[in-house]
Parts: sequence; C-alpha cells; structure tokens
Amino acid sequence: MASNAALVKRGRPARLSREQVLLAALSLLESGVSEVSVNGVARELNVAPMSLYTHIQNRDDLLLGVSELVLARLTLHLTAPDWRGKVRQWVSQVQAHFGLYPQIAKLVGESRRVSSEWLRIQAQLVGVLEEARLEATELSSTSSILSQAIVMDCILAEAYGDDIGALVAPELQHLSSEHTRRIELVLRNSPPAGHSLLPFVMEQLLLRAGPVKNIKRIKDV
Repeated sequence: MASNAALVKRGRPARLSREQVLLAALSLLESGVSEVSVNGVARELNVAPMSLYTHIQNRDDLLLGVSELVLARLTLHLTAPDWRGKVRQWVSQVQAHFGLYPQIAKLVGESRRVSSEWLRIQAQLVGVLEEARLEATELSSTSSILSQAIVMDCILAEAYGDDIGALVAPELQHLSSEHTRRIELVLRNSPPAGHSLLPFVMEQLLLRAGPVKNIKRIKDV
C-alpha cells in the first residue's frame, strides 16, 4: 500500500477537501487571474482535473463556492442613526468588499445558482428598508435596483477601469457629429470614476423613497 509521502511525491495530495479546492480558486483570483477554471485550479493544486469532481459538481459549483467563501468574510456595520444613512453604509461597505475581490462581482452576476451569502447580505439591506416603512412594492424595487446596480458597477469597474472616456474616444470617429456631441455631453458630466453611476442611482432612490404615510399623503393630494 502506497504511503501518504509517496502520493504527495507523485503530485497527488493524500487528502483533498472542498475547502482546499475553493481556497486554491480564490488564490488564483487574488493573483490576478481573470477567469477561474477547473483545469486552472487543478494545476494550482497539482492534481488531475477529474479528481476535483469529488468535491465540486461543475464549474458553476466552483464559482458559487468561491463567491460564498468571499462574501462570508463581509461583516456589515450599519450604525448610522437613520435608515438612509444605513443604506449608504450598506452600499459603501459592499462596494469596498467587492473592490478587494473585483472578480467576485462577476461571479455573483454570472453564476447560474444563487449564493446564500449574497442573499444574507441583501437581506440586511431589506431590513434597513423595512425601518423606513416602505410599501412592499417600493421596498422590493429599491432593494433589487441597488443590489443589481452594485454588482454591475463593480463588473464595469473591473472591465473598463476608471478612465472610460479614453476607451470611448477612439470610437467617436465612427459616429455622426450629433451622436458624438451627445456622447461627449454624457462623458463630461459623468462621475469622476467614469464608470460609476452607483452614487447617483443610490441618491435618486433614497430621494424617491419615503415612509408609507408620506407616500399616501402625496397620493391623496
């Protein structure tokens, strides 16, 4: 019977766990790899790709597991005295966490399965909005828009960086003068980061949202 040392020497770890697989995938992300694959993780662990399927179902399961691992590290501190302040804190803290692991936003966005850890984070946002006594439909739309906006904002930040104007400029030559004028108008008035409309979206939602009694009063007028 082969010893554990012999197995390791031949490049086969004596024991391999799901946690090791996910940590290896996370290590690849942290090293700057743009896309995680089963083959890439296998090379990182120095094992045959097929050996990973004892611990993961497929690539989607791998991506879900990595996103769960990262999102579980996020502890929200929503300490503002009012619900609008807590929403701003939620957005800021989630955005900052995605900033540490920029590829995770893409994993959350492209995974075919829902991450329970992402649902945990979203549930805390819903809890804050419940404090505002929003109507059910407004609470649902506000939380959904903010959650989707923060994921898309992080994906765009990873894809385009901060200077989207420099990326757009060469393409303007293919547009009519009127279309060019319109795009340049947007670029001139875009947020400093270029890609990020998240602060604007958040403030517009907060401006619109209000307690049920205020909404009913407006409707009655």
